[in-house]
Amino acid sequence: MWNPKIIDTDKILYIAIADAIERDIHLGILKPDEKMPPQRSLAKTIGVNLTTISRAYHEAQKRGLISGAIGSGTFVLHQNKNNSALPEILQNDEEIIELGLVGSIKVNGYEPSKLLKAVADDPTLDSLLDYVPSQGLPRHRAAAAGWIRQYGIDADPDRIVICAGAMHAMNCCLLGLFEPGDRIAVDALTFTGFKNAAQLSHMKLEPIAMDSEGMIPDSLESMCKKHHIKGIYLMPNMQNPTATVMSAQRKRAIAEIILKYGLISIEDDIYNFTNLKDRTALSALVPDHGIFICGISKVFFPGLRIAYAVVPKRFLHKFTQTVTNTVWMAPTISAELVTRIIESGTAEEMIRKKRQVIARRLQLAKDALDGFSFQAAENSVFLWLNLPEGWSCADFENTALMNRVRVISAYKFYVGSQLPPNAVRVSLGSVKDDAQLIKGLNVLVQILNQNPLLTSPIM
Repeated sequence: MWNPKIIDTDKILYIAIADAIERDIHLGILKPDEKMPPQRSLAKTIGVNLTTISRAYHEAQKRGLISGAIGSGTFVLHQNKNNSALPEILQNDEEIIELGLVGSIKVNGYEPSKLLKAVADDPTLDSLLDYVPSQGLPRHRAAAAGWIRQYGIDADPDRIVICAGAMHAMNCCLLGLFEPGDRIAVDALTFTGFKNAAQLSHMKLEPIAMDSEGMIPDSLESMCKKHHIKGIYLMPNMQNPTATVMSAQRKRAIAEIILKYGLISIEDDIYNFTNLKDRTALSALVPDHGIFICGISKVFFPGLRIAYAVVPKRFLHKFTQTVTNTVWMAPTISAELVTRIIESGTAEEMIRKKRQVIARRLQLAKDALDGFSFQAAENSVFLWLNLPEGWSCADFENTALMNRVRVISAYKFYVGSQLPPNAVRVSLGSVKDDAQLIKGLNVLVQILNQNPLLTSPIM
């Protein structure tokens, strides 16, 4: 019989029990069509009165979690089994204000058509349309090495592999360097794409507690002592979704644990280009242990499915072989376009303009959310919004969507069986313009000021 082992005692009790039902459905503890305990039995198990359980079940029914009929009992309803933020976000809906997807900020003055025409007119085009080595062309890898130096990594082009985007690079790490059942340490709140990839690869993710700088070293070491941890996935320079940034001291502490326990480090550095201060990668401290993934889609154009992976020599063959086994080679035309953007100096100018847009939008968000609790890095393209008492993150996400604004709840990012924080990620990068951002933020503020028990679409 189901028993909510963890209840948030800071909340109204029946709301906390309804939240526990919702949590355990998301975690797969409560299965679709599973019969819920009789109300009297559950009241006795938890040690509360029958009225509290009745109100909790009623609240769960309002949320579409369970359904009951007199004489038949109460059963768990079928939910959307995909707990990923990605498929829902990528459904195009022009009416929804997109504060969920962390897209690539568009800036004026850069026409992809000119780049494409230059490549089309190049006499070497035929060679770009042929098979090339899975590791990538030497010229492309040389440009990648120059680009990556800004992150404190003096990479030999021979250690760089051109991948078909950051997600492909992550999958190559998992499929090439790990075995099914291996344990990988991750932030307790982590990128939903990596969660999905790990699930498909049959890896076990072990959540590590976080603070204002991200992963806590003591918690990581405790996990390494408790289990055989083979790898670690982290985003030290702009953590997704919480927008935390590790200090140099924190990076050194994590690096020491990686070296001490011989972990394979996967560093996802896709948002580092937004940082204005220390941009040094943690992988620079563990060059023989760390795979450094430098995504390009957020920096330039999402359609250029290119990422650079800096791979230790001891893993290079397996990693490159996995590229061969998955896509044979990254799209060479895209790699050529990215190389030309870098070599021409256009890249730095694009980043400068994107940082200006990010700074302006972040200030708009800070002004709109003044008085509410949120976390944002100095120049982050998303923020982590802590919800007022009474809200569950799933309810807030659903209420926002009812009002045509998409945000992503902590449930989508959470790893483990504990209660996720009541927070949502708010992206600043996918809206059409500042006016749409302000409109979406104003809707969120109206919802934040509502009584969560009396929510309805805002007219």
